[in-house]
Amino acid sequence: MTSSRVRIANFGLNLAGFLGVVNITVIYLALPYIERALHAGIADQAWIVSIYPLMEGGFTLAAGTLGDLYGRKRLLTITTWLFVIATLLCALAPNANVLIVMRALQGLGGAALLSLPVAVLIQMLPEEADHEDTIKVFSTVAGAGGIAGPIIGGILVHFWGWPSVFYFSVVMGIAVLVTISYATESQRDPSMRFDGLGQFLSILALVAVSFALIEGNTQGWRSPIIIAAFTVFAVGLGLFIAVERRIPKPMVHLRYFSSRAFVVGLLMVGINNFLFYGILLLCTALLQNVQQISPVAAGFYLMPANLAFFMVNQYSEQFEKMLGERLLIFAAWVFLIVGILWLAILGREAPAWEVAAGLFVLGIGFGLIWTPACAFSMEACNAEDQGFASGAIALTRSFFGVLGIAILGSLLAAAMARSIGAELDDVNASAAVQQTVTAAVQHGGAFALAQRGIDGISQSMLMRIVEQSFTRGWHIAMLFAGAFTLLVGIVVYIFIPERKPEPADAAVSS
Repeated sequence: MTSSRVRIANFGLNLAGFLGVVNITVIYLALPYIERALHAGIADQAWIVSIYPLMEGGFTLAAGTLGDLYGRKRLLTITTWLFVIATLLCALAPNANVLIVMRALQGLGGAALLSLPVAVLIQMLPEEADHEDTIKVFSTVAGAGGIAGPIIGGILVHFWGWPSVFYFSVVMGIAVLVTISYATESQRDPSMRFDGLGQFLSILALVAVSFALIEGNTQGWRSPIIIAAFTVFAVGLGLFIAVERRIPKPMVHLRYFSSRAFVVGLLMVGINNFLFYGILLLCTALLQNVQQISPVAAGFYLMPANLAFFMVNQYSEQFEKMLGERLLIFAAWVFLIVGILWLAILGREAPAWEVAAGLFVLGIGFGLIWTPACAFSMEACNAEDQGFASGAIALTRSFFGVLGIAILGSLLAAAMARSIGAELDDVNASAAVQQTVTAAVQHGGAFALAQRGIDGISQSMLMRIVEQSFTRGWHIAMLFAGAFTLLVGIVVYIFIPERKPEPADAAVSS
């Protein structure tokens, strides 16, 4: 290939990584406007935010396998087309349910945007080229998507409305399609086998537990549909494990879960994303719905978590050499707990800079923990299973992120509904008003309803009640996040290996 074609292909493949990551965070600033336009409550917003990373992480391993089977460039092109079409339909969605479905398809395409470009980039390099530099550049560009997402989202929403965050991605997706056409195709590996049944069961289990956690408040935790969802999760997980134990080329190598280092690494990855996804959802609502800050300003206030992570992660190896693994991880947990408690004590009238400061402290903890977390899991696996290790990290990242959104969002919504019901009862609002407003917390949007007004209560009083209820829910959700983080930290500190592990012994049966 000529050098100009290589440069164009490199640009497109790195842009693909940026696009895959930026779509995780760019949507947050649009949520208050989606709530008002599509009557999307907290449960709807949780689905809109979480379904993309859920599908993206769930299909990461499958994308790698299918790329080896049918050609990486070909699969990346097909899935990018899927991403572009689904993103366009997101912008045109007439209601929250359609938007959720299109976000799922968007995430399905996004799985290839993150999992395939590095492999395509490396296959284009001369044999003597430094692969680490290529990987570092891709990781840096993709990471920049996380930092830029809130700012880009805020600017787009402020000037052009919530659909613009999707039109922006459509344009970038088309640019990816044009530029990756200059990449070379990989050689197919007919020995690869796609674990279709395992893939189906894993996604079924993940979607079932997500549904149960997000919709539990609305449907009732003892309702037949929620019990059925938990049952589907348990059965699906059990069948998935049974399938993976028996097939010759499993999607998940279960033997590695007997390695303390592998599991501890995944736990550290998980807590990072549990906090990041869940707390970002809450902070977006606080800044825009309660404090009524413009989306542009809110984007800058939300950026510090990503910025601190990016800055600190660049020097995590140096910090590890200075402090050692145990002390580094202990320090990371201190920053995480302090950041959560900082946010937990804030109320609706807290200055926005304090939200940004709390997120910055959290981001330092994220940055300190990320590299050792990935190193533990990657180094616990044999060389030939590094692709699996990378996919396991991606799936853990997505799954715990969805748990963070679902659990913290559910705690917020449940507390809001209880508080709103009590407050409306105190002001002698009718039962119909109470039912309408409390139901809107989950589906319909309590802030959107308060802004429109409802017969039977003054608009200003209703908005005050909704805002006060959010503050109570905020405190409960944040305190739970702190307690859960502390619990995971204790487990990690107890079981963390004394030194970085050697590759796991394959003698342990899968």
